[in-house]
Amino acid sequence: MGKRCANEDILGCGDKEKIFLELKRISGWDAIGDMLDYNQFYEQYIQIKNELEFCPCAKVHPIKSVFEVGCGCGANLYLFQKDGMSIGGIDYSGAEIKIAERVLESPWELICDEAVNMISDVTYDAVLSNSVFSYFDSYEYAERVLESMYVKADYSIGIIDIHDIEKKDDFISYRKKTVSDYEERYKDLPKFFYEKSFFLKFAEKHDMDIRFSKSTMGDYWNNDFVFNCFMTKTDKSIQRG
Repeated sequence: MGKRCANEDILGCGDKEKIFLELKRISGWDAIGDMLDYNQFYEQYIQIKNELEFCPCAKVHPIKSVFEVGCGCGANLYLFQKDGMSIGGIDYSGAEIKIAERVLESPWELICDEAVNMISDVTYDAVLSNSVFSYFDSYEYAERVLESMYVKADYSIGIIDIHDIEKKDDFISYRKKTVSDYEERYKDLPKFFYEKSFFLKFAEKHDMDIRFSKSTMGDYWNNDFVFNCFMTKTDKSIQRG
């Protein structure tokens, strides 16, 4: 069933932290060594939630619904739902979507398909993608996904853990030091690295506000090689539709 078999006892235990960590494990977050703990993941969740609102203190645009591109079995959506938000997602893995359907309560939609094929019949306050854009194979594909995210989002877009092209050599060097068979293991799983200018041009094209941030997830080995990007619609971009 995809990357990992689900532990049904954990998924049905009713413990929020254990269920969340099991969903992360199924999606492969233990593939590179020791699993991060719940507090580390939750720290990232709070950062994402605040950044999607852009003005979290003033609560000018509180997020009430979230759609995730590459949602896997729904770990991130699980936290958003526990915070009272309406949720939906898309993922190419049918096995992981089936798990999400069992764990999430009344999602607006859960779609098994490629990211580029998402439709905009249902829109959300925010649309995010976490640790997915680096698996795309070109700027052209990434732009098509961004265009779909733009249409599906009523307010903001968040792209998390984007691999920075300026850090590409450092990333590869680090991975070779920490994974003895790195080239063999990841020969069919290349990373795509981005220039920040790609996102700046997209935001300018759509009259969106944009800002970049670093991950605040404690002790996450990937922090030094990635950045986050958040874009929000302005009055001008909303008027353009």
